[in-house]
Amino acid sequence: MLVGILTAMCTMNTLFSIGSRSSSPPPPRASEIYPRFFELLPSQTGKVIAVTGASRGLGYVTALSLAKKGATVYLLSRKSERAHEALASIAAAATGPSPVLIECDLLEFASVRSAAAQLREHATDGLDVLCLNAGIMMQPDEASSDGYDITISTNVLSQFLLTRELMPELEKAASAGGGGGEARVVCMSSGSGFGPPALDVTYFARAGGRLGGQRTSYERYHQSKLANLLFTSSLDERLRARGSAVKAVACTPGVCGTDMFVHVSRLSGRAADLSRVPSAEDGACAQLKAICDPAVHSGELWGPPGLGGPPKLVAIAPPTVLVDADAKERLWACCERAVGAFDL
Repeated sequence: MLVGILTAMCTMNTLFSIGSRSSSPPPPRASEIYPRFFELLPSQTGKVIAVTGASRGLGYVTALSLAKKGATVYLLSRKSERAHEALASIAAAATGPSPVLIECDLLEFASVRSAAAQLREHATDGLDVLCLNAGIMMQPDEASSDGYDITISTNVLSQFLLTRELMPELEKAASAGGGGGEARVVCMSSGSGFGPPALDVTYFARAGGRLGGQRTSYERYHQSKLANLLFTSSLDERLRARGSAVKAVACTPGVCGTDMFVHVSRLSGRAADLSRVPSAEDGACAQLKAICDPAVHSGELWGPPGLGGPPKLVAIAPPTVLVDADAKERLWACCERAVGAFDL
């Protein structure tokens, strides 16, 4: 039964076949969960939080919400007019320090390393949360500047690199104020990472542009989202083994009205009917819970049940997630071959 449900979720995420062909689509659905959820979030005053992909969609909602709650927010985004517009909008709503935009292109490892260096210069007292939100879906079979598939580079390899580069800052924040401190790495996955097929390291090799063309676009996305869950589980185990107070937490958004939904709807030949899916604000609730809720534990996965709803705890374990010790070790090795050793 569960496998059937997960298969249906993956099919829905792939096809997004609930769009409308109308030339005048209805307005997006109003947020149903977010307003009350945001109200109940604890203050983030004094927290320093970095969010990748913060110029739009779930990342923008998350960064905006955290700034409204008083956090110092660093927006790690590609250079674009939209990134500066997001910065201005979030700055206008912030109740604490002004947000800071740092250019970070996840298709270039050199850009990721530069962004991490800039963040270290700014966040001298440490980093409380690294939110690995950025992601792309159903993209062409093309190579990044480093030779890797663009989906795998964006969704996995560069975020692994960013975590490695910023782990000292996370440890610094976790150790501040005595033994009761903590810090978090929050990794955005997807229901598309659930179920089979299992991890295939072929997609993580330096073979961008030679991985099957458009017919493998969904499989490359599935592999990247499965990798996010394997990475979170492996990071949790490694941090626990060293007695670290840094938590590794994963989340999923369900299907919601983001640019990704619009993109995939168009690929399926349909206009995106945003009135029939939860809002981006509702989709961001699991990520905000993973960042802000003091009761969240390391190694957990939070997301809406099915395609939408309030975030619930999901096990990073079979049959939902095809995770085992071998898969975690193989993924970690693939990431280290791409960006260098990450010793924990």
